[in-house]
Amino acid sequence: MNESRAESGVSAEDGHPPRYVQGIARRFRLTASGLRFVGGFESRDGRLEDGRRILAEAHVVGGTLAPAGMSGEAGPIGLTLRPLTASADEGRLLLLIGYREAPFAEAFLPLAVFEQLKGDMLAGLAQELAISATTSLWVRREDRERPEAEPLDWYLSRDGEGHAMAPARGFIESLTWWPRPPADAAAPAQETDDEEDWQAESADQLRRINWSFKQLLLLLVFLMLIVAVK
Repeated sequence: MNESRAESGVSAEDGHPPRYVQGIARRFRLTASGLRFVGGFESRDGRLEDGRRILAEAHVVGGTLAPAGMSGEAGPIGLTLRPLTASADEGRLLLLIGYREAPFAEAFLPLAVFEQLKGDMLAGLAQELAISATTSLWVRREDRERPEAEPLDWYLSRDGEGHAMAPARGFIESLTWWPRPPADAAAPAQETDDEEDWQAESADQLRRINWSFKQLLLLLVFLMLIVAVK
């Protein structure tokens, strides 16, 4: 995606501000979990097509996704990852973002990347993933310089006739995945806390014993003085 192009903008449906712009430097980011593989074939226009795909539930990192003029998504974004055909550009990771009753996203991966992700997923090494991409999505004009640390809402515009949502397209710059941390990952920390508590309690008990012992010695010394005086 060429970020050097002139900034473009559209208005909300009623023709009043806020206006929306494209071409900002900030990346559109998704995180996804619940990856699951679906195999099979599809028949379209008399042609047999590969229906392999990986499905996941995604969320926008630090923001929301919605049609222009509407609030952000209330639930997860349906993410589909598909292998590119052998004749397609093997050097790019492509992203399509649209809206059909709810936001959705489709990532098109070179076959080697798709197979690697699939293999790691089936081996339990890819249970969550993240996508960073440049896209043709819109943002509010007043938000185009918003810092990375602040949330940013992304929008889809309507098509030329104003009836349906026009899909946004982009290039994925990074795709990473990792296994989900084990449920007992926090156990060592808990054990450490318990050990520290036990050590603190033991030290306190030793201090009490030492104090009692000192008191007993003082009492014995006092008794010995009384005996010596008599």
